[in-house]
Amino acid sequence: MESPHQANQAIGRLLLAFFFLLLGWASLNQYTSSIVRKLTTHADNAVEISLRTKPGMVISYNPATSKALVTVENTNCNPKKSDCSQPLPSKFFAPKQKSRELFWEDFKQNLISWRYNPLLAIQVCWDYLTALHEKRTNLAPAEFILLSLEMMKLEPSDFAVKFPVTAKKRQNHKTPPPIAAPTAPKKAALTVRDRPLILEIFNASGKKGVAQELTQYLREQNEKGLLRVDVFQYENYPSIEKESWLEDYSGRLADVKQLGHALGINSEIRTGTAANVMCDTRIIIGKDFDMPL
Repeated sequence: MESPHQANQAIGRLLLAFFFLLLGWASLNQYTSSIVRKLTTHADNAVEISLRTKPGMVISYNPATSKALVTVENTNCNPKKSDCSQPLPSKFFAPKQKSRELFWEDFKQNLISWRYNPLLAIQVCWDYLTALHEKRTNLAPAEFILLSLEMMKLEPSDFAVKFPVTAKKRQNHKTPPPIAAPTAPKKAALTVRDRPLILEIFNASGKKGVAQELTQYLREQNEKGLLRVDVFQYENYPSIEKESWLEDYSGRLADVKQLGHALGINSEIRTGTAANVMCDTRIIIGKDFDMPL
């Protein structure tokens, strides 16, 4: 009969062997998976995952900047007028929740809540294992673990959401066109990053005077050197919105995120293009907005 000392030695050898097997498996994944290589080296090269919701989405995450771009699929693409056969990433995940809007809201809520409810990590792992078993994803375990660790660093405001052009056109009836003015900055100057953000503010809260009050606040913050912004104009929004958001046209996502944090608007940043746009970023004030103290 083995002594306790011999039994402990045997257990120690098994654990050591398991550790080396795990290390070898991780090393193999690092050399065979481009996703693992990019994430472990924090490469300035995007990791792309296709989310098979309806409509579908492609998440493009840059490990070097810790920023992600979410591109929503164009479901109304006309093959006669444009190329509808855009190549999708080889890696995919098909959630059980097929609705893009509902899945995205759950995803953002998990980003916010996991710090206060660590048990969510167990649920996420179970969802992944279920998807792997049902062949709803081809993400390897190492890829999933590293991606999850990266996502745990992020907030909703680290995501920029790009909607298809046709969806933008359908929504244009809700967004009032900017008022042209001789002093308005030229569109070509919007890429200059050493100047304040040019803003338009739209009041969609249903409360009178909120846009004007926010305009005065931001101009005071700019004069004090606390925020580098310049409010071009403020207007009422055509409809009442529950949530506030920022809509960016400049690509200065780090500056826009800083602005959102200062205003308490921490939702994802909507991106896109608009004809004759006169600003870098639009602030849409919803019913949930509270004026900063």
